[in-house]
Amino acid sequence: MKKRKTELEKRIFELFFVITFFLVLTLTFIEWQLAKFGINQYEDLNIKSTLSELKIARTEMEMGKQDLLNNLETDTVIIDALQKGDKNLINDHLNRNFKSENIEKLIICNKQREYIFGEQWELLNKYLSQIYRDISKENSGIFIGNFGNRLFQITYNPIFISNEVKELLGVLILIEKFDMANLKLSSDSEVSLISYDKTLSNNAIPGNLTEYISDINDLIESMTEKKLEQTIKKFNINNAAGIKIFYDLANEPTGIFIISYKRYVNQFVQQSILIFILILLAFTLVMISLLGNWFSKTILIPVRNISNNMQNISENPSKLEPIKKQYSGVLGDMVTSFNTMNIALSRYGQTLREYKELTDNLDTGIFWLNQNFDVILFNPSFVKIMEMDENQINHQNLSKLMGLEEKQFAKIYNAPLTFPNIKIYPNKNQKFVALNIRAVKHDESTKFFGSIIDVSKEIRESEARKSLELELIKSNKLADIGKKIEGIVHNINSPLNTVLGYAQLLKKDLKDNTDLDRIIEAGKNIAQTVKGLLTKVKQSNISADRPIDINEMITQELEFCKHNLFFKHYVTLTTDFQKSLPNVTASYGDLSLCTANIINNAIQAMKDCVQKELTIRTYEEDKMIYIKITDTGEGIPEYNLNKIFETYFSTKIGKSGTGFGLGLAITKSIIEKYDGKIEVESKQDFGSTFTLILPQTKG
Repeated sequence: MKKRKTELEKRIFELFFVITFFLVLTLTFIEWQLAKFGINQYEDLNIKSTLSELKIARTEMEMGKQDLLNNLETDTVIIDALQKGDKNLINDHLNRNFKSENIEKLIICNKQREYIFGEQWELLNKYLSQIYRDISKENSGIFIGNFGNRLFQITYNPIFISNEVKELLGVLILIEKFDMANLKLSSDSEVSLISYDKTLSNNAIPGNLTEYISDINDLIESMTEKKLEQTIKKFNINNAAGIKIFYDLANEPTGIFIISYKRYVNQFVQQSILIFILILLAFTLVMISLLGNWFSKTILIPVRNISNNMQNISENPSKLEPIKKQYSGVLGDMVTSFNTMNIALSRYGQTLREYKELTDNLDTGIFWLNQNFDVILFNPSFVKIMEMDENQINHQNLSKLMGLEEKQFAKIYNAPLTFPNIKIYPNKNQKFVALNIRAVKHDESTKFFGSIIDVSKEIRESEARKSLELELIKSNKLADIGKKIEGIVHNINSPLNTVLGYAQLLKKDLKDNTDLDRIIEAGKNIAQTVKGLLTKVKQSNISADRPIDINEMITQELEFCKHNLFFKHYVTLTTDFQKSLPNVTASYGDLSLCTANIINNAIQAMKDCVQKELTIRTYEEDKMIYIKITDTGEGIPEYNLNKIFETYFSTKIGKSGTGFGLGLAITKSIIEKYDGKIEVESKQDFGSTFTLILPQTKG
């Protein structure tokens, strides 16, 4: 414990040192950046000042020449001479009225681009077409041209005559040298004004920049590619340069103006900042030592005492002893808050234990789900119902555990979901459970709370009651039919025997009478039918299970169906019976009733159909006997497929006036009693297929 506390104190001191150091370092960095920004701004201002001076000097050169061009542009004598094409008139007028130094570099061309006044220049010929293209838009202009490694400032103004539509008469062009002598800069910076060359030589730039000639050439190349006019470049802590590039009318570089700048102030400030950093670090170490000692006495020791009490509480939370309040200020408030928190936690813990005891002793399974419907919390009853280990349940998706589809949970956000009867198979044992789930908003997320109840006992009791009701209905129905048939057979046999006896007596006397032969044959057929019916009734009344020949049983049922005139005359029957089909152990009456129900329903469904075909097939597969009965009747709507086996549900109600909804319910109950099942496939207006599946006789 003591070692742990010592390490805590050490870590706190180290943390304090690191925080202080990084705070000082951050302040130093900010100071450095601010100083650097200020220095850069100061240097940029000085370099831009020289560039501005260059701009002013150039503007002053332009203004004097522009005044001259404006006067010449409106001179009526020149306008009249241009209209007449009189060169002599222009020469005489200019030499007589203007000073020679003003017009010695003047050139006048007419609208046909012919020289009217002044000497032809190869430099001017290079730009003349571009000048005329510009003045056609009524523009005047000025640019720097490059000729023979010398720079010239070229100023031009168009001359128009004002009619209804402005007509171009010619252009005034003034050319003068552009060099340092004409600019007359007063800056102390070392500068160079040179004609443009893709690769500058050392003697073309200020001497202190010669070692950076490669950087300068790269910078100028980049500027010309981007058509930049000026920029500032800092090479190191000692040297910087400002560069301005002049472009002609074709936007091609013609001249370069380079300013060299010595960065003495920057070097001084950097050294000052270094000294400041050293002083600040020394001051920091002293402050850390003093503040560390104060922090240990006023904060660390009291916190250590509080920590000891907290440790005691954490080791034995059931035994709550409040910390004595022996500190004032913030530490005193901390102790009070801690005591209050412990009391609240103790009460909360007690409440949780009570709730846990309550949920652990419920027969109902309780569980929580996350947003993905994974089980994240559950009580012992949930584990008991699912018959699984906790690890098998934890973070498993509820839909997989219950055999549900995820889309069934879509409506849970709007209302609680209830599944009253879900069939599950924990450890291959069938169970019925009732499931209820509701959404619960928790902070910014949503969780789901649910409960599960084992209702297997109730479901089985309910199913047993239904089975008993169906058995009673079936037994009463069969008994009633048997009594009626026995009475009918008895009533038919007596007169039938009399008819046959007299017919045979008459035959002895009238041996050639064919009508008597037909009467005797018909009588024997009736007797055979009555005998078969009596046999069926007797077999149906035998409730004991015995091996049944399915093919023979179906054949007998079809014989009785032939007494149905609709079936006999309108239905096409197709049978496909597997030879040597294994027997099924069951009550003959049960299977006979099931088969008769399906066949009669099929015949009834085809009465109003154009195509009337009944197909019955039997076969064996995986030790199961299949009886497949297919009709081409009206079919069953999809929304009724899951209802047709319910008691008292019938699709015949409202159509033929017959049907109580018991036939298929009884059939399903009987088939399931023998561990079989019944399946149905149907498409409305195309017909249905019912398949009875029964286990074959063992052995």
